Amino acid sequence: MGLTSSWLAVLLCVAAVAAVAGAVLLWSRIRGPRTVRLAQRLGMIFLCQVTAIFLVMVTVNNRYGFYASWDDLLGSANAGGRTATVSSAGPLPAPVVPDYHAVFTSYSEGFRKATVRGWDSGTKGEVIVWLPPQYDKKEFAHTRFPVIEVLHGIPGTPHSFLRGMRLGRIMQDQITAGRAEPAILVLPTITPDRVNTGCADVPGKSEVATWLTDDVVKTINHNFRTLPAPRGWAVMGISTGGYCAARLALEHPGTFTAAAALAPDDPARGVRSPLWLARTGRPKVQLLIESSLQDPESPPKFAQEISAAVRPPGTVAVLRMSRGGHNWNTWGRMFPGAFTWLSGRIEAPRAVPLAPSAAP
Repeated sequence: MGLTSSWLAVLLCVAAVAAVAGAVLLWSRIRGPRTVRLAQRLGMIFLCQVTAIFLVMVTVNNRYGFYASWDDLLGSANAGGRTATVSSAGPLPAPVVPDYHAVFTSYSEGFRKATVRGWDSGTKGEVIVWLPPQYDKKEFAHTRFPVIEVLHGIPGTPHSFLRGMRLGRIMQDQITAGRAEPAILVLPTITPDRVNTGCADVPGKSEVATWLTDDVVKTINHNFRTLPAPRGWAVMGISTGGYCAARLALEHPGTFTAAAALAPDDPARGVRSPLWLARTGRPKVQLLIESSLQDPESPPKFAQEISAAVRPPGTVAVLRMSRGGHNWNTWGRMFPGAFTWLSGRIEAPRAVPLAPSAAP
C-alpha cells in the first residue's frame, strides 16, 4: 500500500477510531494487580496517540506532498543513474548508450508519471506529466506542443501540485477561456538526490541543473510530441521552485525562452544565484516575478532586485498581489495569470518537421 494511497489514510482513520473506542470500552473492565492495570491503560493511551499521530502525518503528507513514496520517506528512492565498472584486467566495457524511453503510466486527474533516469546528471527521479485534451485528438495527431516545466517548493514534491491545487484544472480553464494555448505541463522533482542545491549543479552533491535542463528535457522530447527549445519551452515554479525557475532561465536561455517565478526565495542566495547570473551576463530571456505584499518569505523587494539586475536583451515583468501569504491559496491565485503570461511568450502548438522520435 503506497504512502500516498487514500486507502492508507482510511485504514489509519479506522485504526485511530477503533483504538479510542477500545480504550473507552475496556478501561473499566481491566482486571489484575494495580501495576498490571496501570500498564494496560498506559498501553491503550499510547496506542491511541500513535494511531492519531500517524493519521495526522499521512493526512498532512497527502495534502502537501512532502514524500511521494515509502522509498522517498526512508531515503532509498535513488540508487543513482550513473554507474561505472572498474576492472584490473580485460577489455574496458562498451559505453552505455542512453535510452530516453520512459513508461508514463496513468496517475490521477489526467496526469501521468514515470521514474526517469538521468543519464547526464547521474541521478533519477519521478516526473509527472499533464497533457492538454487536444493532444490525443485526431486533428492534432501531427501537432507538436509547447512545454512548461513546473517546479515545486521545498519541502514538497511534484505531487504537491495535485494536492495543494488542481493544477491541470487551472491550465484547462485558461485554455478553454482562450487565455492560454494548449501546452504540456512537466512536473519533475527538484531534489532527485534529496539535496536542496537551489537547482544548481553542485559537485559531490547533486547535478540538479543538468537533471532539469538536460535529462528531463530529452526524456520529454523523446516520449511526447514537443516543440523545440528554446522557443517551445518555459519554466515556472513556486517558492524554492520559483527561485529555480529564474535561475535556470538565466543560466540556460538555450533551453527556456521564458520563466515565471512565483513567490521566489531570496535571489541573492545560493550557488550561481539568479542575481549573480543576471549581473554577470546578458541572457536573452523573459522573466515574470510575482509576489504578494503580505508574504514575509518572498517580499516584493526580491522582484525589484531581479528587475534591477537583468539587462537587455533580457526583460522582467513584475506582478504584485495586495493580499496573501506564502501558501497554496496565494499561489493558486497566481497560476492562472502566470500561465497566460507564459503562453504569450512561447510558441503555440503547430505542425513542425522534426527528427523522428518515439513520441506517440
